[in-house]
Amino acid sequence: MRNDNKIGKLYGVGIGPGDPTLLTLKAKDALEKADIIFAPKGSDEGISVARRIIEQVIEGKKTYIELTFPMTKDKNLLKKYWKKAGQRIAGELKKGKQSAFVTLGDPFIYSTYIYLLRIIKQDYPKIEVETIPGISAFNAAASRAGFSLLEGKEKMAVLPVNETMDGIEDALKDFDTVVLMKVGAKLQKVIRLLKQKGLAKNAVLISRVGHPNEKIIRNIANIKDKELGYLSVILVKTKAG
Repeated sequence: MRNDNKIGKLYGVGIGPGDPTLLTLKAKDALEKADIIFAPKGSDEGISVARRIIEQVIEGKKTYIELTFPMTKDKNLLKKYWKKAGQRIAGELKKGKQSAFVTLGDPFIYSTYIYLLRIIKQDYPKIEVETIPGISAFNAAASRAGFSLLEGKEKMAVLPVNETMDGIEDALKDFDTVVLMKVGAKLQKVIRLLKQKGLAKNAVLISRVGHPNEKIIRNIANIKDKELGYLSVILVKTKAG
């Protein structure tokens, strides 16, 4: 709803991992009230997965603006895109338009929204922001796989998988449950490590949780498909039981 008397409010909205019915009531309400919905995508030519998800459940005609955040590790390049996105969003908010930025999963778990929010707070401190949580990929994955994340006094670690596999061996030693995210092209490296540690049988891979092509694989030692790593979560129990 447009407000010509003051700066619009920005909602950072977590929309869950892929199943549109996992969108919370509060998230749906914020999106339906927004004049503009900003949705991230990985390239100028690509599509916004987040937009495609919410279009299935959000009622009424909406103005969507897709913002590009390239899949790169070049921090200087990324900062330029975060800055550009912040300027675009602030420009609409200054017109009095209520706006929402949607992100997969939860806004504060490995999300572009985290960096965008820093830009907004730094460069446009007068803009009011409300963040609405979403169901994380690993929570949804655990539910789909019937995998208990934590019981009693158990401890859990959540790690991204990088090229050097930093921290994973220590986590497998020190925690009862280990959640591996951002698996991507490193899937076979992860499988080899889990086999070496005798933990492959205790792990389950959930690929594209909540999407129509979701896959749940429990015997991950035999996975050959390298493409399964994209949008995948691996859940590991480090102790027998």
